[in-house]
Amino acid sequence: MQENETVTTRRTPPDAPGRLFKKQLPEETPVTPDSAALFRFGEQCNNHCPMCSNTGDASLFFHQTGELLRRAEFLHRCGFRRVVVTGGEATIHPGFWTIIARLASYGMVWDVNTHGRTFSKDGFARRAVESGLQRAIVSLHSHDPATSAAIFGANEEAHNETVAGIDCLLAAGVETMLNCVLTRLNLAQLEDYLRVGWLRFGDTVGFKFVFPSTIGKGGGWSGVASLRYADVRASVQRLRLLAAQLGARIFFEGFPNCILQDPAAINLGRSAFGETHYLDDPTGDRVYSSRHIEAELAACGDDCRRCLALRRCPGVALEYAKQHGVDELIPFLPR
Repeated sequence: MQENETVTTRRTPPDAPGRLFKKQLPEETPVTPDSAALFRFGEQCNNHCPMCSNTGDASLFFHQTGELLRRAEFLHRCGFRRVVVTGGEATIHPGFWTIIARLASYGMVWDVNTHGRTFSKDGFARRAVESGLQRAIVSLHSHDPATSAAIFGANEEAHNETVAGIDCLLAAGVETMLNCVLTRLNLAQLEDYLRVGWLRFGDTVGFKFVFPSTIGKGGGWSGVASLRYADVRASVQRLRLLAAQLGARIFFEGFPNCILQDPAAINLGRSAFGETHYLDDPTGDRVYSSRHIEAELAACGDDCRRCLALRRCPGVALEYAKQHGVDELIPFLPR
């Protein structure tokens, strides 16, 4: 949240457990020169991550090139100068370069959420930079090829292509962050992942560790379905200590401040990455405030009202609160 935003709250819906509230933020916010819209190309992907947070809705699997060009024009008319391209995996869309060229013709720059594999192709990263690419978040959930392949729902070659794609992005000068979703498969490897990644890439990349969402089609996968903050709390603290020792840049997403044991920690969700707006995926004709969507999907416990970190804390996913409650949340109270 921005420091000058006013926090208002409301009770959660009747089907949610008691002692919960939601932050209320406006559904619409102005488009400024600094705004960025999340622009989905469709949920098609050549990885098959078992914890995928996409909807699985068949109508959203593939947006035709003509429709995506219309959406690009709509964002341009709204005044956007930046978009965050995502999917699924946007880079495998057959109209990818056509759409990117249209964005460039509007003077729009772009960032990308990607599995990185396509960027391993000769010249792809360089062409992307020449077409306006500035930043990339690359999903890489383990340094171990076998574990990585299992979480990708692919083979080890997919892991190798992702690592090669990261190399190509960095060589092309793209600001890059690695995105690691915590699962039961990689939980014991996190410190090695950070250590190996830092030794390979140094301070040229940031590392983001994400508490998994269970609202998408992969929410029922055993690797994430029953995972609780209590299961990862110790690992997170060890990561923070190791990062300080290495001088690595690490970030977290989906973690309440009290779980991180830091009232000043910033949850690097979509809005913190700079995605101020979300282009409605089913219709492509309306944009919503990203912070509003994040607030709608999250909840806090009543005790959190007194917490010093309330303004910046993301709370917990509403689905998590429904399943596990909020007893793990311990507010930071005034002295």
